Amino acid sequence: MVINWYPGHMAKARRLIEENIKIIDVVIELLDARIPLSSSNPMISKMIGQKPSVLVLNKADLADTAVLEKWIAYYRQQGRIVIAL
Repeated sequence: MVINWYPGHMAKARRLIEENIKIIDVVIELLDARIPLSSSNPMISKMIGQKPSVLVLNKADLADTAVLEKWIAYYRQQGRIVIAL
């Protein structure tokens, strides 16, 4: 018996992103401002490649302000456009 741990809805989403990324001008990546690294999907950065992107840190009002500022600085050092909402 072979057990596939990769849920079907995730495989479908990945396939749709890969198919449609060619016609997209800008990618908006939405992350939780409280846990930006944990809430990101590492496959997204590989799929978007060199496409322009905006990183939106959602729920910024619930995040620790000092920590959030460090995350914003971290992502900006990587050349990312970051918006905290």
